[in-house]
Amino acid sequence: MELHELVADFLGAQGSPVFGLMGDANMLYLATYQNKGHRYLPVSFEGSSVGAADAYYRLTGKTGIASVTHGPALTNTMTSLVEAVRARSSVVLLAGETPLEATHFQKVDIAAVAQAAGAGFETIYRPGSALRDMARAMQRAVGERRPIVLDIPFSMLKVTVPEPSGIPLPVKASPAAPTEDQLDVAVGALVGARRPVVLAGRGAVDSGAKEALIALADRLGAPLATTLQAKGMFSGHPRNVGIHGTLSHSVASGALGEADCVIAFGASLNVYTSDGGGLTKDKTVIQVDEDPSRFGRFTQVDAPVVADAKLSAEAILALLVEADHTGGQQWGDQIAAKLAEWKPEDEFTDHSGTDTVDPRSAMVKLNRLLPKDRVVVNDIGRFVVAAWPYLEVADPRKFINMGAFGSIGLGLGGVIGAIGAHPDDFIVGVVGDGGFMMNPTELASAVRQRAKLALVILNDGAYGAEYYKLEDYGVDPSYSLTHFPDLAGVCESLGARVLRVHSLDDLDKVPALLDEEGPVAIDIRLDPSINTAE
Repeated sequence: MELHELVADFLGAQGSPVFGLMGDANMLYLATYQNKGHRYLPVSFEGSSVGAADAYYRLTGKTGIASVTHGPALTNTMTSLVEAVRARSSVVLLAGETPLEATHFQKVDIAAVAQAAGAGFETIYRPGSALRDMARAMQRAVGERRPIVLDIPFSMLKVTVPEPSGIPLPVKASPAAPTEDQLDVAVGALVGARRPVVLAGRGAVDSGAKEALIALADRLGAPLATTLQAKGMFSGHPRNVGIHGTLSHSVASGALGEADCVIAFGASLNVYTSDGGGLTKDKTVIQVDEDPSRFGRFTQVDAPVVADAKLSAEAILALLVEADHTGGQQWGDQIAAKLAEWKPEDEFTDHSGTDTVDPRSAMVKLNRLLPKDRVVVNDIGRFVVAAWPYLEVADPRKFINMGAFGSIGLGLGGVIGAIGAHPDDFIVGVVGDGGFMMNPTELASAVRQRAKLALVILNDGAYGAEYYKLEDYGVDPSYSLTHFPDLAGVCESLGARVLRVHSLDDLDKVPALLDEEGPVAIDIRLDPSINTAE
């Protein structure tokens, strides 16, 4: 067999689809890969292949695989590659050294590009070592929880290689159990608390700790909270206060303010989760995380536990049962009663205009109109303060925020990853007008897949954050206006069905649109002068 055939077999054995854009360096093995019946999702821009692979990993826990060609194709992935590094996503990006010609105009130092992004680098050193080299790249992506750029040199693609007897698959580390000493300190701190909060982060989601954390909270009578990245983990529980931090609603804020202890599982307690330390100040903080470098980064930690979230929650619960300790059920019942009466509309005053919609009201209504079993993918921008709190998900494995690097424009790449991860599920993509226009062509990629997609464009005709910052500087904010073309018309030209929304009543047309096949774009007009973040 030839090397491109071995690459195709290796990729097919991984069980994940490949996201990519064809060129000289990858078209042979991608064609062979598809000939063998494996799933390939093409994108329109190389960066989106990495964004899609990143999103695929976040949604499934399986290594995402992206493939691009020479030189500029690789450099076009840089922003998405940094995003995946910051998100600690296991991704393998296949690129290729150009033909062996010193003056080749697409030549670039692949290892240097990887290093600049914070990714790892591997290469196929010779045809005979190709299987081992590819397996090493995949294992590093799993073990290091970061992207690995794998160079498959163009000059080797047609070289004959031995046919393998089998293809090695990556091995994941076993979860770490907590030590007895650390458990004693943590349980001692918890027993001394009167009003503890159980907080889950993405690490808790990844470890499958949901049931253990609910059992622990029920034992303590404690409210359950999540970070943004674990949004939806405790949906339906009567003491679920939702997001812990700057995005908390009024009932949650009241409960978190009254708490005297936070026990966090797989959460970094960053400035948003801790509200700059305000929500952990004068509280006992117990932090459970497999990565000890996270302790004390953002807030003080009184009882660190270096271990897996699920194993730790189970062990702590067992010790509480052994000690016959239960918490303050009355406090928890009071919070549950307040949550039962809470409505999202109570959190804000609607500022919809004669031709514009308050994005918070729009998201509250869409939350009720869109299918409950949905995957939600967010770009970032000013609009997120409306999208994150009010558009719910039932499962944290069906929510991602493409914002680890703070770049707008990555949301649609994430949508393609969601299509790969959940091809039969309904997907909601939420983007701003600025982010959409940075990468609109991936809507055509979603159309090509006939995806069940509602792309919600929160369109204020401006770079919203800059609008307010210019105002704060005493500068004319109109300099931030975008003057884009009709975005609904752009979406229609890319093959999507569209809905123009200038009032909340216009959203009543959404259910009928969802009955048809393929993506629908919902262009919601906002007033840039209304700051819903205040």
